[in-house]
Amino acid sequence: MTTPDTSHRIHLAANDPAFPAKREAAFGAIMAAVASVVEPAGYALRGTTWARETAVGKTAVHLQRSRYGFDVEISLRCLLADGTLPETGPWAVADEVTLWHFAPDAASDPGTISYLDVHENAGCLAAPMAILRDQALPWLERHHAGESPEISPRPSP
Repeated sequence: MTTPDTSHRIHLAANDPAFPAKREAAFGAIMAAVASVVEPAGYALRGTTWARETAVGKTAVHLQRSRYGFDVEISLRCLLADGTLPETGPWAVADEVTLWHFAPDAASDPGTISYLDVHENAGCLAAPMAILRDQALPWLERHHAGESPEISPRPSP
């Protein structure tokens, strides 16, 4: 699987003096969209991470800004009550899971969201928020029930 070439759009954004303001507005829209999905499920915001803690452990939904400043990635985290990672499922090989695990046939990670896309059409947030709400959060909830739920392996980039 290959990700689409966005270098032309990135070049235009990098040379747009208004891009920093567009980026911050888009990031605010992304934060609001994620909050509308995870806060009703009991997740509380601290910085750019929403976390939920129970006697079984802690799960989190994190927004990681790209170091290049053109997109953000939604990642999921889980810790057991003793502060360690679960030893099964995707946690056995990585400390974070992306939304790509829930859409293995997608051409790219649906949880990697371009600020330019959000600026041009905030409706682009509907698909990743649906995956977060309908698949990722119920999967994280099963961790709080003491289960070790499996998901698809992440596709190769």
